[in-house]
Amino acid sequence: MEGNKFEKTTLNTVRRRPDRGIYDKETIASIIQEAKVMHVAFIDAQGLPQCIPMLGVWDEDETGQCYMYFHGYPTARIMNNLSDPGTPIVATATLVDGLVLALSAFSHSMNYRSAVVHGVVLPITSEEEKNDAFQKVVEGIAPGRWENSRQPNEEERQGTGILRIKVETASAKVRTGPAKDSEKASTPIRYLKVCLNRNFLQDVADKELISNTWTGVIPLRTIPGVPEPSSYCTIPAPPHVSALAATRHGA
Repeated sequence: MEGNKFEKTTLNTVRRRPDRGIYDKETIASIIQEAKVMHVAFIDAQGLPQCIPMLGVWDEDETGQCYMYFHGYPTARIMNNLSDPGTPIVATATLVDGLVLALSAFSHSMNYRSAVVHGVVLPITSEEEKNDAFQKVVEGIAPGRWENSRQPNEEERQGTGILRIKVETASAKVRTGPAKDSEKASTPIRYLKVCLNRNFLQDVADKELISNTWTGVIPLRTIPGVPEPSSYCTIPAPPHVSALAATRHGA
């Protein structure tokens, strides 16, 4: 790790469209924080690949070391399979920001932000660490909530499993912008590059195609709605709730 960036390695380097690869921790953290749900992949005790969606929270300590926290049930399969220190895992988060419609069906795409995190299991060994992990998970759901709700009691602590991962490397991949019918002409394969450029030039010169084919981007955004109080709630939405409702993710 080099300061605010992850060093490019064989494990995290973006190979397909490397110009879209991003390695700074701020970008990776922002994708995970906005997505909230990550897909955690691992090999189970039977040697079978598994992938489980889990609430994921990113954290960075004062030394710059990054961690992931995943919330689950203590006897769940993933908790049992990932109980040994140093067990490797990979987790991903993806946000789709738009549907990209092009002249050619071949060139249709999506605008997206994705993050891939590689790390190893770092067990939580004390009540103090578990309490700290609890707080990080709750704050990951809704900032300000830990101080504005009842703290978990012993029964609730025992009934909750939290998986801590020491992040070893990570990367993000981001696509933005409009339809680019000639975009894939950046391929290093000379023949395909020539063919794609030729197809694009033919398409934009085809007046009938241009006049009958809509091209552009359909934006997709996750927007928090108006807070809906529970049936037993007797107070108006406090500032930390109102602040969440005012957020416009992906804007």
